[in-house]
Amino acid sequence: WVAQAVRELTSLTSLDLDDNHIGPGGVWSLAESVRELKSLTSLDLGSNNIGSEGVRRVAEAVRELTSLTSLDLDDNHIGPGGVWSLAESVRELKSLTSLDL
Repeated sequence: WVAQAVRELTSLTSLDLDDNHIGPGGVWSLAESVRELKSLTSLDLGSNNIGSEGVRRVAEAVRELTSLTSLDLDDNHIGPGGVWSLAESVRELKSLTSLDL
């Protein structure tokens, strides 16, 4: 239900869901919603145990968020595959000034 609620908040600039036990399954639907938040400047999904697959999904979503300046994905056990996916996406984010893994 959080993912649905977030989708409606199109003016949202900061989303902090740190340590909410989202997990890899929950981040899939959340990533779809985050993709729609074009005004988002800060996204904190740290300590949610989303793993490599979850980070891949987040990486796909944030690629379209050109206003994003801060992304926090620390303590998520993302592994090399997740880092690679993320590296490809953040390359497109010219306004990103803070990345926490």
